Amino acid sequence: MTKTAGCAGVPTNAASQPIGAHVTATTQDVEAETTENGLHRRDVLLVALTVASGAVDAISYFGLGKIFSAFMTGNMVFLGFGIANLEGPCVPVVLALSIYAAGAYLGWRITTWRSPESGVWPRRMSVLLALVAIAEAGFLTVWVATAGQPSTAITDVLIVLFSLAMGIQTAAVRSLGVQGVFTTAGTFTLVAFAETLAGSRPRSEIPRLVGVLVGLVAGAIGGGLLVVHARSYAPVLPLVITVLVIVAGRAAIQASSRRSARRTEHRRQERVVLGQPGRDSS
Repeated sequence: MTKTAGCAGVPTNAASQPIGAHVTATTQDVEAETTENGLHRRDVLLVALTVASGAVDAISYFGLGKIFSAFMTGNMVFLGFGIANLEGPCVPVVLALSIYAAGAYLGWRITTWRSPESGVWPRRMSVLLALVAIAEAGFLTVWVATAGQPSTAITDVLIVLFSLAMGIQTAAVRSLGVQGVFTTAGTFTLVAFAETLAGSRPRSEIPRLVGVLVGLVAGAIGGGLLVVHARSYAPVLPLVITVLVIVAGRAAIQASSRRSARRTEHRRQERVVLGQPGRDSS
């Protein structure tokens, strides 16, 4: 039953709400929906990059002499082993650590240069991931040329290419400010997941964190199996994933631009409506 206000009998249901309030609510709904969709797409792309880095480390470990190109914590342990003469030489490990750091530095310099950019997947991600893809393509070219059996000197070149790529990727992902996600390591992601279970982090982060952990394992499985059964083509996996992320990221940027245009139009309509005189002002 519709309520009335005083003797005038004016309805006070939803249809009688001010037009400006309705437009404001509509604008807020559109912004909330577009933000949620954008975050979901971003998380999917981050999981894909994690799969790629898992494959990179599997190829590096089994194909380049038990070394990592993404997981630098493991390399620090290997460095200790080398210094103690327990296992392997130190030079490849030092090379991987230093080039990874150089890649991260380069990535952060580019990020700083393009710092005014905003959004859940800013344009700088395309630039940085393009550099990652170039390094991975260089790795694939050299790897195929040696039929997946590189000499010691060529192995050092391959370590440089993969470590550079992973350093840049890490800087790119960190520039997004997504808590608990590096895509090149899972330690902090595992800690963040435990924190969500303990109630100190939002439960809404669980799908992203689980996706990253599963993606890292899946990438390692895929990369390892390719090294064993299709060695010459193993580096194709991380390269294809990175390229697909670049393409999907560009599509996300274009979709974000369209959503921004719609938000701008909604705000313009809101200002126009709120600027109109009330019906009783005459």
